[in-house]
Order: sequence, then structure tokens, then C-alpha cells
Amino acid sequence: MTWQLRVGAVQMCSTDDLGKNLATCRALSAQAADGGARVVVLPECFAFLGRGERDKLAIAEAIEQPGPIGDMLREVATRHGVWVVGGGMPERVAGDNKRTYNTAVVVDPRGFVVARYRKIHLFDVDIPGGAVLRESDATAPGDAIVTVEIEGARVGLTICYDLRFPELYRLLAIDRGAEVVFVPSAFTAHTGAAHWHTLLRARAIEDQAWVVAAAQWGQHNEKRASYGHALAIDPWGTIVGERADGDGVVLATLDGAEVAKRRTQMPCAEHAALWR
Repeated sequence: MTWQLRVGAVQMCSTDDLGKNLATCRALSAQAADGGARVVVLPECFAFLGRGERDKLAIAEAIEQPGPIGDMLREVATRHGVWVVGGGMPERVAGDNKRTYNTAVVVDPRGFVVARYRKIHLFDVDIPGGAVLRESDATAPGDAIVTVEIEGARVGLTICYDLRFPELYRLLAIDRGAEVVFVPSAFTAHTGAAHWHTLLRARAIEDQAWVVAAAQWGQHNEKRASYGHALAIDPWGTIVGERADGDGVVLATLDGAEVAKRRTQMPCAEHAALWR
């Protein structure tokens, strides 16, 4: 028995205005639901994107407790009867007031948190001609690979910089059975222009899985700009939906039959098992 899943990947330009960001999330999630989405994927930093890494500490939340960010995710899920993936929010670290986790939270249509993924690979880089960023200055790394079943589809969770580490996606697809991978992101304008499409298509092709990437776009502040280009890609590497810039939603209907077809035609997972 196969599955079909209509997904809405949100694109937005977050700032350090928490209330405005959450209002944008509500509006774009409603747009996705009106388009038939059963899953709404919000980008990394959907709630807050400040001028410095430590700015987010003031608005970090414990996911189990009430708070503006978690309350918005639960409200959207229950109001529209959809799954919501909060692509990357600052989650408090117990006993550590100087760092948060960068956490993707999955909320089901009843408003229950059913999965969370804490970003493993942190973006500490000095980009030639671009930004100098050190996510680890105020972020603790996660240490667990996470999948979740959504309406019959096994979904793998990743965040942004994870995209550069194919071994993570291999584990999600082969060891954990993921047929869909979400990549909520805030790719910088510089690195996005160079590598965004290539990396996303490569992950879809090599793991024969659907890849859905919600995205930040535009100028967030004087220090930071994001590339945009929210995408949905099929297991053959074909882009089936894209938004270059501007706030909006990329809608796509994913299906398990396409995964099964590609994995049968070219049994890469079986061949990989020969040397593992």
C-alpha cells in the first residue's frame, strides 16, 4: 500500500521581531492549508533571526511548556488540521543559559509534539567574500538521527548545514527507511547561489527520496541575507516546485510509488549493502 502526501514548504524573511515573524508563519501556513497541504514545513529560524547568535537566547523556549513559538505551532496545527514542522527554533538547554538547541519540531493535527530533531552539524564558517558565522557560539549540537511517520510516509528530519553531510542522509534513507527528507534552511545568499540546488538534488538522487526544503530569503539585517529558492524535488532529482524569492509557499504532492519505482529501477541501497 502506497502513500500520498501534499506538502507546503514555506519561504519567508525572518527578522528579530518575534511577533511579526509568527504572524507571517500563521498567514503562510493558512495559505498552504488552503492549497491542500497536509504538512506545512517552516524554514530554519522561522521565529527569530537576529544580528548575532546570542540574540536568540532571550526568546528560547522549552518545547513542553507554553510559549509564543510553541503555541503558534500548536495553534496552526489544530486550526487547519495539518502537520506542522517548525524547521528550526531555539530550544532551551537544561542547565545551560548560554546556548540553545536549533530544533525542528513536528506537531501533529491534534497539537501534540510527536518528534524533535536537534541540529547536529553547526554552521561555523568563514566564507571567502561572504559572512563569518559561528553557530556554536550560542548553540549546542544534537546527537540523534530522527525520523517520523506522517500519514504513511517515513520522513527524515535535517536542518540547513546538515545538507553538506551526505552520510546523514544515507543513514536516514537506508538505515531508517526515510522516503522523504525535510531540509528547512536559512542558507546564506553567497553559499546558496553556489551550492543550494546542486546539494539538494544530489541528496534526492543518491538516496532516491523526496526532498522538501523550506527556505529563508532576502535581507534580514545589515549582516545577514538568505538565498531563498524553497524547493520540492522528486527521487529522480527533478525539481517539481520552486519559489525564487518573496514570501510564499511551494506546494507539491509527494507519493511513495515514485520512490518505489526509482528504487526498483536502480537498487542503489542493495548495492551499497554489499560493502557496508
